[in-house]
Amino acid sequence: VPEGQNAANCEGCSITMELIFEGEAWLSIAFSEDGKMIGSEAVIGIPGSIPQKYMLGGYDVSVIQLMPEEQQTLTDASITATNGQTIMKFTKLMSEPGEIEILFGDNEFLWAHGSDATLAYHGNNRAAFSLDLAAAGAAVAEEEVTDPTDPSVEVEEDSVNVPDAIQDPSGGQDCTVNFCDNELTTGFL
Repeated sequence: VPEGQNAANCEGCSITMELIFEGEAWLSIAFSEDGKMIGSEAVIGIPGSIPQKYMLGGYDVSVIQLMPEEQQTLTDASITATNGQTIMKFTKLMSEPGEIEILFGDNEFLWAHGSDATLAYHGNNRAAFSLDLAAAGAAVAEEEVTDPTDPSVEVEEDSVNVPDAIQDPSGGQDCTVNFCDNELTTGFL
């Protein structure tokens, strides 16, 4: 949360996410209003390129549309596939004009991965999950702190790991999502 802002009305708030997949394949996490793929917005990472934002218009790869250049606002975006593991990491603004907002409360996310590094149908390698970022991050997420420099307001852990919510439904490999680098800088997560 930038200085002078709060969780209830934050401009410029961002979230850092890291997806870890035991295998080498494309990875995706989507932001949804209803937990369904169509109409959601995703960050898709393909090894050998930089993760980018997409609109999910349907179930076929032909209707997965790259968002316009002015909406490609991810920072510190990377995807690596080494030693049998693929890791995608990026930072995204939580509220952007014309896009689904990521809230400090309840959110609907989707994840998917391919069977290799070519973007194609994911089969059963996908699932939806709900996550309350305020509850997951810290119990003090909604409390105002009078002194933002007070070291007692830092989150002890720098990531929220939600693997139980996103196990591969096919019984295969799991995809782990970490919400990283959340610090209470002005009293809000």
